[in-house]
Amino acid sequence: MNSYLIISVKGRNISNFLHKCKKNNIDILKINNISHKQIIIKINETDYEKLVKIKSYYKIEVINSNGLIKYKELIKNNKILIICLVIGFLFLVFLSNIIFEVKIISNDNDLNKKVAKELKNYNIEKYKLKKNYNEIQEIKDKLLKKFKNTIEWIEITDIGTKYEVKIVQRKKNNKIKEIKYSNIVAKKSGVIKSIYAQSGQKIVDLNTYVNKGDVIISGIIMKGEEEKDYVRAKGKVFAEVWYTANIEFPLKYTEKKYTNNNAKRLYIKLNNKYITNNKFKEYERKTYKNLKSNIVPFEFGIELQREVKIINDTYSIKEAKKKAIEKAKEKILQILDKDEYIIDENILNFSEKNSKIELNMFFSCYIQIGKEEEFNKDDIINQKKE
Repeated sequence: MNSYLIISVKGRNISNFLHKCKKNNIDILKINNISHKQIIIKINETDYEKLVKIKSYYKIEVINSNGLIKYKELIKNNKILIICLVIGFLFLVFLSNIIFEVKIISNDNDLNKKVAKELKNYNIEKYKLKKNYNEIQEIKDKLLKKFKNTIEWIEITDIGTKYEVKIVQRKKNNKIKEIKYSNIVAKKSGVIKSIYAQSGQKIVDLNTYVNKGDVIISGIIMKGEEEKDYVRAKGKVFAEVWYTANIEFPLKYTEKKYTNNNAKRLYIKLNNKYITNNKFKEYERKTYKNLKSNIVPFEFGIELQREVKIINDTYSIKEAKKKAIEKAKEKILQILDKDEYIIDENILNFSEKNSKIELNMFFSCYIQIGKEEEFNKDDIINQKKE
């Protein structure tokens, strides 16, 4: 950046002064005539010493400056304030890297105390310096290894000047109760399409409608009218089951998609207004590090900018209907397991109003409906005796 001076020149025969300037290679960048005895000129800072030497009986006075010299003067005149601000900022940065609280979150107070004691061995405690990302990951791995029998998962989150330690305890393996006798019953109503019985006796034919709770594979083995044996029934039962899906789809569609582009930027926040260098046209911001005052609405820090693409589409009714059908199918497929599928589909109702379409669809699906239900052999025998 160049430096310029704005100078007032007063005296008789101003034209003679200008002639002297030209003769001494003083580049006058701008002239403003005030009167026949005064002009205001703009010159390079480097020409000022030459101007002083030729001023003779002319009165010259620097009335303003711009360019680099103006910033130098601003810094010079406010150096005490700037030094205080820099020291204050560095002190705030230092304080922001000090741990003032470690909060451990779990339902086991004894475990909390053990973890807190272990964290102190890694200097995660009050008035110690915060750790970087790699150090935190290493500490988490060591804690999981040390408490492998009691901790399933641990997360250490940096929240301002506080560390929040969330712990998920490892569930104890309870002894699984051994089921001796059971039936396979319907957990949903539907029409039976296939039965795979590993043990037990099939008592329902294919293409038979069953209600929820009906026995399909019995653990009571019959021979004629007589009960011969009692077993634990095992098997799978598939049936045709019916679902409906109600979908609303807008004719004007807006979607926000995230790209893989991210950038860290410095920012200043005054009240709710952000001052920052935006790398992306559309983005979401997330505070990475920040310093803020509880006295004035001021915040300074580093933010992570995540680029987003806003997609705005307008669909015809035909296109919207197709999209709505796809969405309805997705909704049904989400509740189906690996061996389950949609058999058939039909549109029950379709309407368009208020710039959107409403679709009501019917689906018939091939679903596994069998579930094991335990029974007590003695209860069955006693009922027969009664």
